[in-house]
Amino acid sequence: MAYKKKPAPLPVMAAGPIPRLLTPEEAGQLMGVAPQTLAHWRARGSGPAYVLLSARCVRYDEAVLRTWLESRVQASTAENVR
Repeated sequence: MAYKKKPAPLPVMAAGPIPRLLTPEEAGQLMGVAPQTLAHWRARGSGPAYVLLSARCVRYDEAVLRTWLESRVQASTAENVR
């Protein structure tokens, strides 16, 4: 039996307003990628953290997406050298 990877946990939220949750279509539009790309990233365990409301209901916290995108900014290709 194959085991699925658990999604990356979202940061603990302090009491306050509920974050804006985006559908994969909205998240893809914000990021400039297809919803299918987000699905591939979820399956591989890469990409931004997401909220799994039910087995087939995935949402993305807009603030988490923006933070993830900011973490991906690179000034040059030399930053990829390991």
